[in-house]
Amino acid sequence: MWGRSVVSASTVDSVNIRHGSNNLPFLNRDITVIGAGIVGICSALHLQRRGFNVTLLDRRAPASETSFGNAGVISRGSIFPEAAPGIHRKLPKILANKSREARMHYRYLGQMVPWGRQVFKNAKPQNYEKNLFALNDLVGRCLQEHKQLLADCDGGAFLRENGWLKLFRQSESFETSATEQHYYKSCDVEFDRLNGADIKDLEPGLNNIFAAGLWIKNTASVSNPGAVCDLYAKQFTDAGGSIVCDELKQLEWRDEQWQINCEGGVQHSQSVVLALGAWTKVVLEALGYNIPMAVERGYHMHYQLSDSASLTRPIYDVDGGYVMSPMQKGLRVTTGVEWGSENTAATPVQVQQVKPYVSQAIGISTELDPEPWLGRRPCTPDSLPVIGRAEKHKNLWLAFGHGHMGFSMGPITGRIIADLISGDTPPIDTKQFQLSRF
Repeated sequence: MWGRSVVSASTVDSVNIRHGSNNLPFLNRDITVIGAGIVGICSALHLQRRGFNVTLLDRRAPASETSFGNAGVISRGSIFPEAAPGIHRKLPKILANKSREARMHYRYLGQMVPWGRQVFKNAKPQNYEKNLFALNDLVGRCLQEHKQLLADCDGGAFLRENGWLKLFRQSESFETSATEQHYYKSCDVEFDRLNGADIKDLEPGLNNIFAAGLWIKNTASVSNPGAVCDLYAKQFTDAGGSIVCDELKQLEWRDEQWQINCEGGVQHSQSVVLALGAWTKVVLEALGYNIPMAVERGYHMHYQLSDSASLTRPIYDVDGGYVMSPMQKGLRVTTGVEWGSENTAATPVQVQQVKPYVSQAIGISTELDPEPWLGRRPCTPDSLPVIGRAEKHKNLWLAFGHGHMGFSMGPITGRIIADLISGDTPPIDTKQFQLSRF
């Protein structure tokens, strides 16, 4: 049901994982979390800490999909919905595939129509601002939740608390960030405005091509997102949690419990949390839900830095159309959006499109990956995730649709899901994240 995996990648080698079997004792387990990306891992971990008996189920090892290949930014400044006023002006360039930031698979266009209609609705100024403040409610808690989990597993060495930079090659481009700066102030996002000299002082290893920028200060990043997810998963198994590798075929409510039909056989659970990211849509539509969600694919490539180059934090090169982040493996360069089916073969055109711009910004030499890595982001039309109960079914909970912010939002989403299932009061109003808003 989840489709073919394009690239196999995981840092997980220390987590106790079992493979699917007809003999697994699922009948007495209280909750099964389906999907072992960071959202699923953190949901399982928080539920376990509330005393639930939890199984984490996925076709692959934890964090083998999108949670592995992101830029590793725990971003306080990512509060802006994609559905923004004026988005229609970008369409001609996007549809013609003349933008480095976005690329279209034309065969996927028809599937995007329901999502696209709601995008334009959410781009109206009053809806945009409402969604922005709802997104800020979540984003403002991401770093605190990550730091707590990292402290619990002695993972602090992965964390860098030096913010990230949003840089502009042209002063005219920087002027377009005035609205963003206004909302940063409204949402208590700490930032400094930078000129070219300021940028060079912060990151002397960059070339002198940036005219201005923003330093988002109450933001952190990690040097290996996959390894961080591995630590979180290990916390879960060390405390007695079970991770099972098996492929979901069908989910059914029968005899007051969930029947989970997998490649390895039929399993059962009293409650289910669906945290399948881009693949959640397929499962929910089979259960009768209409999900206006698009799949935004993205790629990364690692490069060896030249001897004279260095970087200490992630950089968003706005005019170049990419993000680069220093990782343990090397410099990770992540691309913009590619709209296409979750199962379509990789077409890493954007990786090659942005490489010359990366070379202008910083010295790079060898490509460190045999081929570009591909991930799939589940994007809702209002850029808000779905967190909460599925209205049509008993004991079915949802945690998906985090778009580009899955790594940041995993721990806070896990806490909220655990609060809701436990009957506790979440730290924020969760009505704005219910599936029924669509």
